[in-house]
Amino acid sequence: MPTTTALLLALLIAPTGFAGTADASVLLDADRAFAVATEKGRLEGFLSFLAEDTATLRPDLPVIRGRKAVAERWASLLSNPAMSIRWQPLDAAISSSGDLGYTIGAYEIVRSGENAGVVATGKYVTIWKKQADGSWKVVFDSGVPDTPKNK
Repeated sequence: MPTTTALLLALLIAPTGFAGTADASVLLDADRAFAVATEKGRLEGFLSFLAEDTATLRPDLPVIRGRKAVAERWASLLSNPAMSIRWQPLDAAISSSGDLGYTIGAYEIVRSGENAGVVATGKYVTIWKKQADGSWKVVFDSGVPDTPKNK
């Protein structure tokens, strides 16, 4: 999956270029707001940042397309009160045309209650598209898990 994600990102970046002077901090802010909305609003907060035509990749599945289909993939995690996902963007870039960008970062999935703790970590890439109203929406989001540490 890492190769597929990198290839998809490269294909999306190639036509527009990322040599512009656009301030990528707007995407870092959008990604942080996305994380807060997900923490507070769970599935509804998560969905509020997805474009209708969003997509994701998951192992052994065809490309998952559309807001509803992506929501179905996230529902079990984001509807479980004992589990949460937190993430932090590490870098961002915006295309020279100013309408497409990406963030990359690190995430962790945390269990609360009995057996509380971090249960998984990984890295992610989120591709954002600027909307007609000036907001940014997620058009692609996928991650790769870190190799679990031996305990």
